Amino acid sequence: MTVLFFEAIARHAVWGNTLVKDYFGYHEMPDGTGQTWAFSTDKKGSNRCLTEPFRGMSLHDLWQDHQELFQREGKPFPVIISLVGPEDNLSVQIHPDSRIAAKMGWPMGKNEAWYFLDCIPGAEIVYGHQACSEEEFRKMAQKDQWDSLLRHLPVKKDDFVYTPAGTVHGVGRGCVTYEIQQATDITCRLYDYHRVDTDGKERPMNFEEGVRCISSYPQKHEELPSPVVIPCEGGDRTVMISNDSFTVTRLRVAGRFYFNDENYQLATVVKGTGKINNITISIGDSFLIPCGESVVFQGTDLMIMMTRN
Repeated sequence: MTVLFFEAIARHAVWGNTLVKDYFGYHEMPDGTGQTWAFSTDKKGSNRCLTEPFRGMSLHDLWQDHQELFQREGKPFPVIISLVGPEDNLSVQIHPDSRIAAKMGWPMGKNEAWYFLDCIPGAEIVYGHQACSEEEFRKMAQKDQWDSLLRHLPVKKDDFVYTPAGTVHGVGRGCVTYEIQQATDITCRLYDYHRVDTDGKERPMNFEEGVRCISSYPQKHEELPSPVVIPCEGGDRTVMISNDSFTVTRLRVAGRFYFNDENYQLATVVKGTGKINNITISIGDSFLIPCGESVVFQGTDLMIMMTRN
């Protein structure tokens, strides 16, 4: 087995422009790209492998037909990994938990998390709401009192935020983000700042479905994850979060870094340049490290995010 590289998938968004493609060096992508999918098996797009002997195959097909790479036989592909660069606020949205998703006819709920790679001064995200009841939430929304209704959380570079299903949320403008979500592309939009498209129309909202997804009144918040740092020769390995949905790890490489794990890893370079097994890698590159594979990283200012289930 070997390390397998994958082509990123551009995703257009009304809040996108050139930030994500400029930051990650995706110069061939069109303006308006708000995010890219680094790893996805979704029906809307599955990443194409760039490495022999699987060159041209989709990640979806590899998961179905080459479980020797993953050793997760019989399980669905767990995540969608995105690189996000909004030049305007994302819509205020919410995702269902597994119980609500089943009632709505969806296959699973969606927990997600964000690692903030860069932020403009004063950056913040929507993270929760202030209403004490569903009735109060509805009344404030109907009166367009979103500034009072929404809870905002300041964020800065290297912050990590976990957003469990049922949490009202939205990434703010100028936050370049590594985003992890369970592998279902379900989004219920509650509010979109009254933005209009080129025809002067606002995007459709999913307010009723979204209200059904809200986890609590007032909204309870889990404590932000406490990263666990594992010092290693040639850098450090930090587990940002590990739960039933995903395990997210940050590698900082400063020299020669030997890496081995019994689990497969979905990896993306989010800072710097270097090498893996003498193959040059740089910001924006995404690759699969198959289960049990030993690799050697080299670099002086190289940062890599990894996710698995």
